[in-house]
Amino acid sequence: MAAEYWLRRADGQPFGSFAQAQALIRREFPAVEFSWTTSGPEMIRRAEANGAEVTSDIREPLEGMPSVLEGYVEGAGFSATFNLGAEEPVTCLRVEPRGLSGLDQELRRGLAVLEAEAGAEFTWADDE
Repeated sequence: MAAEYWLRRADGQPFGSFAQAQALIRREFPAVEFSWTTSGPEMIRRAEANGAEVTSDIREPLEGMPSVLEGYVEGAGFSATFNLGAEEPVTCLRVEPRGLSGLDQELRRGLAVLEAEAGAEFTWADDE
């Protein structure tokens, strides 16, 4: 399981709209591509349309799962997923880095710039 890190602005203000948060991330990771995840209700609908039975133990958690805006980027030796959440304004940037070294230099540099912009440091999701 990959580690997830969270970043909130030190002043407590949001990062802004989805477009503003995407622009902030794109400054450091220009190749990032954003898209919406599939919501839980849509997963249920698709499964049932394909003839699958969706039992209550699966249905209940999925019913409340929203679609979220995520960005994905790959670099030399790393990849990362940025989660901007389901609603504006974006109050938290979540990043899940992956790769051979976990956090290579290009990724570290980009995340450090995001931290400087926020005036805060990324925290491991378990710290929240």
